Amino acid sequence: MRKNGHGTDGRRVFLLFLVLAMVISISGQLLARDEAADEARYRRFSRGINLPYWFWLNRGPLKPLEKKYSDRDLELIRKLGLTYVRVPVDMANIYAADREDKLKPEALELLLAGLEKIIRNGLAVNFDLHSISQEEGGSDYSGPLGKDATFTEEFFVFWEKLAEKLALFDPDWLIVEPMNEPVFLGEEYRWPPIQKQLIARIRARLPQHTILATGAFWSNLSTLLTLEPLDDPNLWYCFHFYEPHIFTHQGAHWSSELVKKLRRVPYPSSPEAVREAMSLVGAEDLKKALEAYGQESWNAARIEDRIRQAAEWAARHRVRLICNEFGAYRTYCLPLYRVAWIRDVRTALEKYGLSWAMWEFDGSFGLVYRKKGRAVPDKQVARALGLKID
Repeated sequence: MRKNGHGTDGRRVFLLFLVLAMVISISGQLLARDEAADEARYRRFSRGINLPYWFWLNRGPLKPLEKKYSDRDLELIRKLGLTYVRVPVDMANIYAADREDKLKPEALELLLAGLEKIIRNGLAVNFDLHSISQEEGGSDYSGPLGKDATFTEEFFVFWEKLAEKLALFDPDWLIVEPMNEPVFLGEEYRWPPIQKQLIARIRARLPQHTILATGAFWSNLSTLLTLEPLDDPNLWYCFHFYEPHIFTHQGAHWSSELVKKLRRVPYPSSPEAVREAMSLVGAEDLKKALEAYGQESWNAARIEDRIRQAAEWAARHRVRLICNEFGAYRTYCLPLYRVAWIRDVRTALEKYGLSWAMWEFDGSFGLVYRKKGRAVPDKQVARALGLKID
């Protein structure tokens, strides 16, 4: 009996379709698992708090974590319902230009041991390289990066060596932020290509860890909205929210000459609400700034509109977004106004499903006060953040 060639070809086509269907099914299952794992990781970083003053703005020599943030502090953070901490690190604290690995071994040992302890206490870690050199750079945290070609290459090598050390941590419990608040004032367009190269070199050492990308101009929302996302599915994007600055940084000695002189700036703002603050200043530029702030009507709806813009950018580009700094200076922000602003920002972030981290645990933007060294939560602020205070 003669074999039918068309029948043989038909079986081959059938088998080919069967194999393709299996490949598509397996790929779909793997993709679903990847998406589920990414969602679980993102949820782990849903609500956070910043822990400066250990490896950033530390006073005196570096110390083990427990000398600054005790086990009791970490337990309190977790019991409040926070899921992660952001750990700011000054590059100068761990950088050794004269060593082949570019790292100070003693300082690195303290840092890594502290990160491990935080994770053991059930809190995930946002590792944040916060500044090149706080002493020399002031608020231009990125310093010579992108301005000095020799230093920029040195910075890339430093991060490659540091990434090799951070690779020891579980990617589900530690995410990496290569540069906090790059400035590039007036030349913000220069930052994205530098960031792209930096992330590529870190990614070669950290294939599984989530890396955070950001915009220039102190990681403001305005520059985030101009970013074109990179082709890396394991990147999240971060921004900081201190709007309106005239309110959140009133009286802050490191801020602009105008803002540092202000007191009793209200929130929400209206022409009527700013009258008291205007009566406390004599300079015409201060009066005009406060008058404009009153007319801008900063309130919950305006804050939500700003956060919505961030959420829509993330949705449009199909990327994850995290606001890992927001807060108000409690030294001069009256408690009633400060609590209202914090509540409105947190509420807006959560309405759009965005993860967040408040600046900061203790200190002048703090969630807690220190009483004889013990951390005592500000209950009003904790409620504004939706935390557990019982």
